[in-house]
Amino acid sequence: MELSWIRDRNPTWDADKRRIVGGAPDGTFELPFADGEDLPGEWWSAQDGDGSVLGYGRLDTTWGGDAEILLAVDPDRQESGIGSFILSHLEDEAGSRGINYIHNRIREHDQRDLVHDWLVVRGFRGPMEGDLRKRVRPWTTTETARPEARPTETYDVSADPGGRGPGAEEQGGYVNPEEHQY
Repeated sequence: MELSWIRDRNPTWDADKRRIVGGAPDGTFELPFADGEDLPGEWWSAQDGDGSVLGYGRLDTTWGGDAEILLAVDPDRQESGIGSFILSHLEDEAGSRGINYIHNRIREHDQRDLVHDWLVVRGFRGPMEGDLRKRVRPWTTTETARPEARPTETYDVSADPGGRGPGAEEQGGYVNPEEHQY
């Protein structure tokens, strides 16, 4: 399935967000918004070739060198790779801004363990009760990053004797993310 990553220039609470973000299990998100109300943070939608919105990603950079993320997938389209698509693009967005870590708080709801494990498989670390966070790899291709976010030096993978680049965590074995679709 071909997906597009579309930035929402003036994010407001609307029918699509209510359907997708509001369609998550009770307690997943705090949703104190009224229709037409401005939303905090930067928002993007994942859309199919017909322009149908299948998911949302949000990046909140008010935390300085870190960013809180939110991602939500249409309840009828989960387990099809849309969440992985959104997470990958949120990581790219954070990396282009020079963000150190992205983090996500998993609130109490009936799919909490599933969401926690899904994030852990994708490199997030942290306790079930608090924020999970992941180091965002710095951009190494300076042509693709915004000029103000370009690193002053690149990471030389060949100089790393263990073959582990930025963003690699210190524990855990390999888990195939394709077996953990959300």
